[in-house]
Amino acid sequence: MKYFVCEGTPEGAYNASTKARKDAEYILKNLNFKEFYIETKYGVQQNKLLKFKQLIDYRKNCEIWMKTITNLKKDDILLIQYPLINTMLGFEKVMEKLKEKGVITIILIHDLDSLRFIGMPRVVKEDRNVINKATYIIAHNKKMKEKLIEMCKIDKDRIIELEIFDYILDNEIIPKERKKDKPIVIAGNLSKEKAEYLKYLKNVNNVTFNLYGKGYQKDEDEKNINYIGAFLPEELINNLDGSFGLVWDGNSIDTCSGPYGEYLKYNNPHKTSLYLTAMLPVIVWKNSAMAEFVENNKVGITIERLEDISFEIQKITDEEYSKMIENTKAISEKLKRGEYLRKSIYKISEGK
Repeated sequence: MKYFVCEGTPEGAYNASTKARKDAEYILKNLNFKEFYIETKYGVQQNKLLKFKQLIDYRKNCEIWMKTITNLKKDDILLIQYPLINTMLGFEKVMEKLKEKGVITIILIHDLDSLRFIGMPRVVKEDRNVINKATYIIAHNKKMKEKLIEMCKIDKDRIIELEIFDYILDNEIIPKERKKDKPIVIAGNLSKEKAEYLKYLKNVNNVTFNLYGKGYQKDEDEKNINYIGAFLPEELINNLDGSFGLVWDGNSIDTCSGPYGEYLKYNNPHKTSLYLTAMLPVIVWKNSAMAEFVENNKVGITIERLEDISFEIQKITDEEYSKMIENTKAISEKLKRGEYLRKSIYKISEGK
């Protein structure tokens, strides 16, 4: 049997989950994977007095996993979206038990804190121990695969490259008129912690930005920024108005720096999928892992610093921009069908 882990209950009492995770579940169901419920608890406590209870919950979650996986048999396939939503202590022990039982495990990586927050030995050890015990790993891209091989010392044939996250839609996309002289779109988490570079956008000449999301703190000096507002994922895609979608993180407009900026060297930001599904070409950092995908599929441009945006757009002819739009339409159809995760699962099936 083929299963994917659901951290909740059959009655639907799930913990908060991202669109990327929900989309993965949708695609897996269409590939005849069954839901495998792990009724763990979300234990994070902000109150310091409740931290001890949090630790107890983490230990209980491990016990719940150990008890539930006894229902699995040799050669069953279990896909786990990683990291877990509900934190636990000793997940590597669960992975070891699954291995002993002969269960084929697939780790679908959404984030790796060992790459996002460099310099945390405990986190590196946890990620390495879990990944080493998986039968197969679905990594974001070529750069993440190379890093995992270096970090975990594992066989490259066990790692499949996703390329980009899919973006499933229930509603139809309303086509928008795209012109290269429209504002640049920035969507997602706009908080200072994640996107400190926003406060320096006023120094980017000859470019206007349309911002979508939560956490934005406007500076009165910012004349080139239009804050549009926050939308639900299914509403956002038909409200993105602009010429390109920007994928940038960190605390600088000169490069992607800081933990979130450096992380772009390895991860597939979900906003890239959002933009391309909306048939909006993208602008990405030249040193990001997504740069190769953008260049190979001709769906946008790569830059070293935000000051380059105006110059790079001016170099693009109207015919070249129209071709980019056509290319995004082709990628959009693949993302809406869940083709990238589907292809990754097929590769694993062929390799078994």
